[in-house]
Amino acid sequence: MHRQAAVAGVFYPADAGSVTEFIKSSLPDGAPEKAVGVVVPHAGYIYSGATAVRTLARVKIPDTVILVGPNHTGAGPSISVYPEGSWATPLGDVPVDSVLVDKFCENPLFNKDTTAHHSEHSLEVILPILKYFNPDVKVVCVTVKYINLETAETAAKHIADVTDALFVISSDLNHFEDAEITERKDMAVMEKLLEMDMNGLYYIVPEENISMCGVVPACMGIRYCQAKGADTAVFVEHIHSGLVSGDNNRVVGYAGLYYK
Repeated sequence: MHRQAAVAGVFYPADAGSVTEFIKSSLPDGAPEKAVGVVVPHAGYIYSGATAVRTLARVKIPDTVILVGPNHTGAGPSISVYPEGSWATPLGDVPVDSVLVDKFCENPLFNKDTTAHHSEHSLEVILPILKYFNPDVKVVCVTVKYINLETAETAAKHIADVTDALFVISSDLNHFEDAEITERKDMAVMEKLLEMDMNGLYYIVPEENISMCGVVPACMGIRYCQAKGADTAVFVEHIHSGLVSGDNNRVVGYAGLYYK
């Protein structure tokens, strides 16, 4: 089973040379450190790719990564796990860790499925960056719909029971309001992310009408990191699309941070 790239040439370059050049041009100074979880954005590289690169460059990318993002299309089950095979990227295929997939799916909350992944961009855009930092990386790719907090916590605990892999949370922050409103709403979200406050994050999004697409993956990731003993959040950066487009009337917020 081979998942062809759905948004190459749209969200990010379709050729290896351009992807490599982009990543190299975005690299920060400093050596990576061991982390348990990471939060990265998933918009087009022109808007948020540098944030994703600078964040993932700060952590050691192990041979197995759990990549969890929102289901934008509505297809498939509530928690969809890509079952086997590989994902195409301009830097080469990224294999699925099918053994770990089987362990995930021992819990009935997790469903082997390809329909939710067919055109979903939230995971795909991260894979070339992971591949750049570790050419041998294998993944478990998971999309999640808006499930209740108890279910998200149960799912996260199950993941923690079956693996010690790096948990990569794919999420953008507030969408399509002006820069001032987005800055305010994003800071409210960032406070909860940095405090590792899963409950606070889950509830502040609807209470403050914040259109963070990956709130459930983030809650799952926080709970996973806590189960693995992480107690520190390291902020990397926060930006919004208006800083690139010049249009501050309708922006999307992006942030990078990691847990250790």
